[in-house]
Amino acid sequence: MNKTLNTVILFFLGQSVIAQKGIDNLIQAEKNFAAYSVAHSTKEAFQQFIDSNSIMFDNGKPVKAIEFWEKREKNAGVLNWWPQYAEISASGDFGYTTGPWTFQPTKNDSIAARGQYTTVWHINTNGEWKFLVDLGITNTKLSDITRDSIRFPLENVIRINEKKKSKNSKAIPKIFQMVAAENNFLEIFEKKGALKAYNRFQSKGIIMNQNNFLPILPSHVQYKMILLEPRFDKYAMEGWGVSLVPDMGYTYGSTMANGKSENYLRISGEEKNPAGK
Repeated sequence: MNKTLNTVILFFLGQSVIAQKGIDNLIQAEKNFAAYSVAHSTKEAFQQFIDSNSIMFDNGKPVKAIEFWEKREKNAGVLNWWPQYAEISASGDFGYTTGPWTFQPTKNDSIAARGQYTTVWHINTNGEWKFLVDLGITNTKLSDITRDSIRFPLENVIRINEKKKSKNSKAIPKIFQMVAAENNFLEIFEKKGALKAYNRFQSKGIIMNQNNFLPILPSHVQYKMILLEPRFDKYAMEGWGVSLVPDMGYTYGSTMANGKSENYLRISGEEKNPAGK
């Protein structure tokens, strides 16, 4: 969960329903993660909640999180964050959280940096929530991401994707479908532009996170954001994963924006009954 990297993040959300035990456990895992960071150190927190296959991003490239944190020195910096949105798969063991983060050079210093994070989680073979992918954006506005924010109060924005489990569901065909959709999105993006690509694939409940912006929800604001975003010269998908059911998955990769290497993360889900409808 490197909260200070330059990133572009998109979320394709499913239906919004009443919370259940699975989502509460997911949210609590995120809160425990943040509390451990504040009480101990950022390095110790990530090593505590890391999965053996976790991915993070460093200088525009996806890297193994275990190796990334083994090389990092423990320091006095205080990284804190809290979830505003969460969604969970029908399998109950796969989901994501997203919300604001802040950084202080020491616990006695003022906040020196802030942004928005996203973490993809799953339950490992020991029954513990561990994160799979973590990505963050920077430079979001101070006044809009406080805990008492009127715009994004936690209890009003949690979104949960609950669908009936199918005992005959197969993950492999779903992976093929998701990867094919991602490749199709990138092809349209490069050949016909961002608006064509988003019009073809975006969910009715999409959330968009990008550097220097707060999370964007209304479609008319999203389009303005798309038109103002940096010009991406080339996308390269570098990895993916899906839930066990499977009704939710993610893809990630790198891109070049104005000659600089960046990263992206997309979370996708089935949308038989979109959020807000």
